[in-house]
Amino acid sequence: MADQDTDPRLRWLKPLVIGLSVVFVALIMALIVGLITGVPQRRAEAAKQTAKPVPANLSPAFAEQVLNLPRNSRVADVFASGERIIVRVRLADGTERLFALHSQTLQPIGQLTIQVEK
Repeated sequence: MADQDTDPRLRWLKPLVIGLSVVFVALIMALIVGLITGVPQRRAEAAKQTAKPVPANLSPAFAEQVLNLPRNSRVADVFASGERIIVRVRLADGTERLFALHSQTLQPIGQLTIQVEK
């Protein structure tokens, strides 16, 4: 009897709301099932693709490496970026020196001295 009292122009509204609600609930359920079943596999595959094996000639023998610093100097900062480690050293005369090291072998790549003009 309530359906007969409603405006004939709005009769399509109730089935539309019910249909959209069913579609919404189905999409949410599909999303939850997809996340639960697919994420562990995708993470494992992504980890395999991004993990780079250490080449045989690059063994991380950290205990054997020595970085010789000038006398009366101190390490100010250490930065890591990609395959580089940058060590900023403040020298006794006030200048700074940057040492670049390979992140896997700790072999020195190069150095840069920063001096202020006097």
